[in-house]
Amino acid sequence: MLFSAIRRYGQPLTDVALTGAAALLFALSGTAVSVPPAIAQVAPLLVRRRYPAAVLIVVAAATAVHTTAGMARAIGFLPATVAIFTAAAQRDTATRWVLCPLAGLAVSIASAVRHGPVEGFLMAVVMVVVAWLAGVERDEHLRLRLAAAASADRERLARRVHDTLANTVTVMLLQTEALRSTAPLGEADRRRIDLVLAAGRSALAEVRSALADAPALPLRLGFSPPSFSLPERLDLLRASGLRVPDALPPQLDTDLTPPLRDVADRLIGESATNALRHDGPGTRLSVAASRTGGTLTIRIVSSGGRATGAATGGGFGLKSLSQDIRGYGGTLTYGPAGDSWEVVAVLPAA
Repeated sequence: MLFSAIRRYGQPLTDVALTGAAALLFALSGTAVSVPPAIAQVAPLLVRRRYPAAVLIVVAAATAVHTTAGMARAIGFLPATVAIFTAAAQRDTATRWVLCPLAGLAVSIASAVRHGPVEGFLMAVVMVVVAWLAGVERDEHLRLRLAAAASADRERLARRVHDTLANTVTVMLLQTEALRSTAPLGEADRRRIDLVLAAGRSALAEVRSALADAPALPLRLGFSPPSFSLPERLDLLRASGLRVPDALPPQLDTDLTPPLRDVADRLIGESATNALRHDGPGTRLSVAASRTGGTLTIRIVSSGGRATGAATGGGFGLKSLSQDIRGYGGTLTYGPAGDSWEVVAVLPAA
């Protein structure tokens, strides 16, 4: 509870303390030559995290005006350094690379006019550069901390998957193999068990491959390729009753770069698996591709099963693929189309 309160109120209390300290230093040191610009320098620090760009503009302008009016104490530059530090820590390009240098230049010129090129201009330039570098470094440090936390989360997830899913699939395979070896089964039953074993082994291999790559996986893109190819996956689904054409559109090989071809294979495999899972044996799956300018449109339609395509819905697999495809600059839509289920991907063509 204590740590939760610190996280919730720590930053606002820090800003209040910093603003109060700056105001106290201004008052005790006699820095303020004119009260209005002094207030304009100090008061905006209360909201510097929420409005970093606006606070920097106000504080820098007030500092320049106050310096020109005769502010002689170095403590008068404290609000400007804090504002530059806060703005430089933002990842907004315009704020970091345009606004911060302009604000620093304005303060430096005002200091040069009042105190000369060395004690005025150079001192202000050094102050601005140090504050800017500190802000950029803070942002980089925060980014690395977040990346480390994300990596740790993925590692914990990988361990949990290994301890549950991988072990459970292994037990299922062992029991199924024991059943095949000891039970009196007909030829048709043996073929069904062989299909189950093949699917289970492929799933286990894919889980292990994903776990091996888990610490290196980025947050969005870069899923490792499946441990078995799309033709092998489609052959397994055909043997289970899905009606799939023998050949896929040649544009998948000619018009897509290797990373996008991997995404397309995953999309077709996911759509085929969903079709069989939801609509059952006898479902027809068609895959078509057409190029228009710089894009390739892949259309996958499933129909004719025991359930309507409109009842299948879009699960985690399609949502994950949608994120990947958007990351490459494409789009993915899916949903019912009459009595069928339609998945349409628009990808950048090679």
